[in-house]
Amino acid sequence: MIKRVGIDVGGTFTDAVLMQGNSIVDKTKVPTRTDDLLHTIISTIDELGISEQKPVEKITVSTTLVTNAILQGYLPKIKLCLFPGRGMKLDALAWPVPYHVFSGIIDYRGKEVQAPDHTEWEQLSQSLQQDAETKLAIVGKFSHRNKAHEEQLAAYLLKYNPDLQIACGYLWGQANFYRRSLTTYLNLASQELYFQFAADLQQAVAARGCHAPILVLKADGGTLPLSSLRPVDSIYSGPAASVLGALAQSKESESFVAVDIGGTTTDLGIVLSGVPLISAKGARIGAFPTLVYSLAVRSLAVGGDSLILRNDQGFSLADYRSGAACCLGGDAPTPTDAMCYLKLVDYGDWAKAEAALASLLPPDEREATNLQNMAEAILKAAVEKIALAIEDLSKEWQAEPAYKIWEVLHPQNPLKLNILVSGGCAQGFAPFLGERLKTRVRLGNYPEVSNAIGTAMAKPTFSWTLSLDTYRKFYQIEETGEQGEWLGSRKPYKEVARFLTELAQKQAGDKGIDQADLQLDNFDYFPIVQGYQTVGQIVRGAIHVPPGVRGRIQE
Repeated sequence: MIKRVGIDVGGTFTDAVLMQGNSIVDKTKVPTRTDDLLHTIISTIDELGISEQKPVEKITVSTTLVTNAILQGYLPKIKLCLFPGRGMKLDALAWPVPYHVFSGIIDYRGKEVQAPDHTEWEQLSQSLQQDAETKLAIVGKFSHRNKAHEEQLAAYLLKYNPDLQIACGYLWGQANFYRRSLTTYLNLASQELYFQFAADLQQAVAARGCHAPILVLKADGGTLPLSSLRPVDSIYSGPAASVLGALAQSKESESFVAVDIGGTTTDLGIVLSGVPLISAKGARIGAFPTLVYSLAVRSLAVGGDSLILRNDQGFSLADYRSGAACCLGGDAPTPTDAMCYLKLVDYGDWAKAEAALASLLPPDEREATNLQNMAEAILKAAVEKIALAIEDLSKEWQAEPAYKIWEVLHPQNPLKLNILVSGGCAQGFAPFLGERLKTRVRLGNYPEVSNAIGTAMAKPTFSWTLSLDTYRKFYQIEETGEQGEWLGSRKPYKEVARFLTELAQKQAGDKGIDQADLQLDNFDYFPIVQGYQTVGQIVRGAIHVPPGVRGRIQE
């Protein structure tokens, strides 16, 4: 039976599980070194004893490497070059990075309307020869219909600046020019950091006698091989692991809100009839809206290690952590100290927790009753933040197309869903959360390593969305940016489904996908009419592998 490892890198701890089939063989938690995630991941592998004598078939990691680099502004400078065409006011959009505008227009069908101005290209090339920046992203408004301008500019610049690293926006293949531009920018900016991390991780694992393939969890809850992942697709893999971990510890048709309460953050997600809800829009990270496919998840800055500050009203809950709880050796009070004092958790030094709570009260008010009231008030304050986020996000989730479809198919199901809580702080928060939301709250079987379970049990995901114009004899695949000539008929039917199926089957193996998991969607056909005659068709359809887990966890 296959043995696999799941590693989830959290803000406070990194959790790992060794699984055989759907059963846990071993588990561990190590402190996360945010300045050295590679060391952290290798430490968990060593804790599990993975070696040539104890081999595994697969290692899956959810990493915060790219997320942290974007949010903390550690990415290198990138020149962003845009072909916006007509009819778009770029300054009306909130661009978080500077950009350069170039002439040249491709229309919405992919036809060149205006040729580029090569004198602009020459000026850019000359400026690059005097500039230390060697990375450049090129994005055209309708490059997903015709990549010519992007590829021509890239070829021109490389001719005179061969050391340039260039990324083209057509490879993201979707219609939203703003999001496509920023996604291309972020992916190029994070490539060097990610590829170095990937190479170091593979080398470190191999040095331990382990040659198992390494996969990375994506924002959409699926996995891809470490070497074939686009770096920016790994953002929010932690919240995705939260949803999958809860899914693996639930019934197959159950609907619920997944709440993962860690030391630094709380992640929220939703499962409808055993299927994670996908966001209709791409993920947003910091100031950057992207085209990255994502589960409908959110993170909020509240957790067991949130710093408690004393003030005139008694206390306030900070949206950051300064270290471990006092009961675990830290030097500042946290909600974990409140849980320890109330004996809601089975870890921590009770006397140190008592002292931490006492520090929030005047010396003459530090009797047991006041300490208990203070502990309960702290947990209720933290839970209030979580509850408000669930209520606000429930309204957003109900606007998602997938949620509306689910409502139609399940009219008897109440909109108010149960809560499945996981995370290292789940046990202490659960009763207060249930009381606040007036709904059923339950723990998974392994709340302390739930995210690692979700990471280990995640399935590969991918989609191939075909847009075909038989009149222009042109097709594109949105997810890969592939563009090519259509050699089939102008009025295809089964022919187009066969074409997409064969293409997906060829690429599935490289992505670790079993061909049996491919699901073919319905195709839409729109006639192209000229002079009262149908001269071609616009065809759209897709094959996808939806997110999910490999069965359910077994005791």
